[in-house]
Amino acid sequence: MQQYAQIIINFATTAEIDRIFTYRIDDALREKVQVGHRVKVPFGAYNKLQIGYVIAIMNRVEQTQYEIKSIEAVVDEEPLLIAAQLDIARFLVSYYGTSFAASINVMTPPGLTDRPFEKHLDVVEYIVLAEDPDKVRAYLLEHAHKKTFAKQKHLIEYLLSRKQIALKEVETSKEMSMSSVKTLLQNGFITKFKQEKRTEKDDIARDAFKSLNPEQLSANNKIVNALHANKYKTILLQGITGSGKTEVFLYAIKEVIESGGSAIVLVPEIALTKQTLERFQERFGNHVALSHSRMTPKERQNLYIKAQKGEISIIIGPRSAVFMPFKNLKLIVIDEEHEPSYKSESMPKYHAVDVAQMRMLSEKGVVLLASATPSIETYYKSQTGEYDKVVLNHRTGAAVLPEVTTVDMRQELSQGNNNVVSRTLYEAIRDTLKQNKQVMILINRRGHSTFINCRSCGHVIKCSHCDVSMTYHLSSKSLECHYCGKKQEIPDKCPSCDSKYIRFFGSGTEKVEEYLDQHFHEYGIGRMDLDTTTGKNGHSKILTAFGNKEINLLIGTQMIAKGHDFKDVALVGIISADMSLYMQDFRSNERTFQLLTQAMGRAGRADTKGQVIIQTYNPDHIVLERIKNNQQQLFYEQEIKNRQLMGYPPFTHLFTVLITGKDEKEVINTAHTLTQYYRHYSQKGKAVFRVIGPSTAVIGKLVDEYRWRIIILSEDRDKLLIYGRYCLEKFNAVRAADSIKIQWDINPLNMM
Repeated sequence: MQQYAQIIINFATTAEIDRIFTYRIDDALREKVQVGHRVKVPFGAYNKLQIGYVIAIMNRVEQTQYEIKSIEAVVDEEPLLIAAQLDIARFLVSYYGTSFAASINVMTPPGLTDRPFEKHLDVVEYIVLAEDPDKVRAYLLEHAHKKTFAKQKHLIEYLLSRKQIALKEVETSKEMSMSSVKTLLQNGFITKFKQEKRTEKDDIARDAFKSLNPEQLSANNKIVNALHANKYKTILLQGITGSGKTEVFLYAIKEVIESGGSAIVLVPEIALTKQTLERFQERFGNHVALSHSRMTPKERQNLYIKAQKGEISIIIGPRSAVFMPFKNLKLIVIDEEHEPSYKSESMPKYHAVDVAQMRMLSEKGVVLLASATPSIETYYKSQTGEYDKVVLNHRTGAAVLPEVTTVDMRQELSQGNNNVVSRTLYEAIRDTLKQNKQVMILINRRGHSTFINCRSCGHVIKCSHCDVSMTYHLSSKSLECHYCGKKQEIPDKCPSCDSKYIRFFGSGTEKVEEYLDQHFHEYGIGRMDLDTTTGKNGHSKILTAFGNKEINLLIGTQMIAKGHDFKDVALVGIISADMSLYMQDFRSNERTFQLLTQAMGRAGRADTKGQVIIQTYNPDHIVLERIKNNQQQLFYEQEIKNRQLMGYPPFTHLFTVLITGKDEKEVINTAHTLTQYYRHYSQKGKAVFRVIGPSTAVIGKLVDEYRWRIIILSEDRDKLLIYGRYCLEKFNAVRAADSIKIQWDINPLNMM
């Protein structure tokens, strides 16, 4: 019997070829071609060979007027995609309106070619003694008195007792160093060798699990009962910072692994630290693998095939890890579920929570959303019963919530303090460091000064390519645009009026670091922002130094506020707390509440008494009042009422359209004409769609392109998606211009 395959071409992202193509499976390939395989097929008028994905196999097709071409070859020995992934691809197409090819491409590892996809050997490099142990001991005795010999001594003693050590362990060790390895190699005392990493799985280290307190135990029982029910369920695990949410879901993962299942743990990219991985590996050993954007394509391909073959059972990673080809997947944990990074801003514009829920609906498993500050949408669904909810209201052990103080910076200015740090915060930093405790300072803006202003005419130096002010960076002594990356020298005089009275205003991480370094240099100061964390191990180097108390004062942007657990942090200072309160975004209150609450949670994690000092120019703002008085539930209740009154999510859905181009008039005309289409078809269809705009985007110009936005709201998501795309198709069929780009999104989290 003749067989046929339905195939998606891997580059089919344009409307003309974004569809299923049918190919014949000849007898020679009948036993080889399976659903999920990559195949080579002749495509187009010239029959050029292209890579396609087999999404279905049939025994008959409807009669066609053209000849059905045959599959030329199968690329891989095993199917690259499992059935669950093809279901996800169909979901992304129907739920987000993306192309099938884009849906498949987001699930497969990067760097694929037309050659067979195969696992690379996973090797570990070790060092071992190469000399007679007696000679090594003699060398040790000869140099042991030298202070500079300490790290060599530790490494030699380790090798004498344990025979070998992985080089990666040396790299991350405080007691050993790579320079010691180099010296010992040169002297012939050690040698290096490579060995394939073993694939048999470690036993779960049950002794490594901490005892749960009654509150954690109750939460764990509810989650385990849901896992045993073999039914789909979404559970919100809401716990204050330091309440032990991670320990609760570690127990849930143990339950899954012991029953032969697998689990995915999603964390924001900035929280993918060595500390996170070690916490899991301590309990689950080589069951665990880490996925992140700084891995090489080869490393990510290797991880993909390990997951598919069941060589690992747990993957920790950012939103893309939700697509990993696990079989018997029973639990997806989404830690810090409120983070906007879980929503993709490039095609396909999916939200990881939606994909996780779709997977677990199919697998009859559990989605666990964990957060101290859940999104308004998640909180509302837990209140209405759509999600189950378990709550942790107390910190573990002897830890208690920190004491919160707000400092009115208007009074500081009136009393003659023009410094970036208030006197209250300065004294608290001094006292904390003297007690051998640590300090974290949050300021959610990098650079030194946020803008340069002329005191004569008021001119602000802006980027010539973007409608934003240039930021002064002390390290490079230049002005930089944080959106397009343009750099320029600092002018001697005002470009507008030639006045010499130009002055730096605003504060960033560099300015705070400069001030604190003048006063507390001897305690060790570190800065953690986008400028200092480039490179594969940028984050872990700074955090390791802070964990080892090589630095005791850490200044950073929001990346220091998420998930870190340092027992000696006694003080958290928050500078410019109101920075995000007045953004043109209906989520500004929510985002500020989440960021400040998360940052505050770094203080007083163990038996150390925590203190938080918030600097603000508006101490009476309702968000800061709720934070200071620990009134989280009141904040959520009020914010939900505000959203309902304004008609915003979770009571409606958003469809946004962004119009961009280099000609401002053309962009404005396109935005107004397209809005007329939306209003016309809304009235014609007698549907209730609320059209807002058009208006200039929050950032009106970006990388030499002008930006205008239309926002449409509706209670019916399905109808909104159909309507939003339909109007665009009608408009593009008549009025589309090559010089104008139109992008759309359903329920975006970024309104910039």
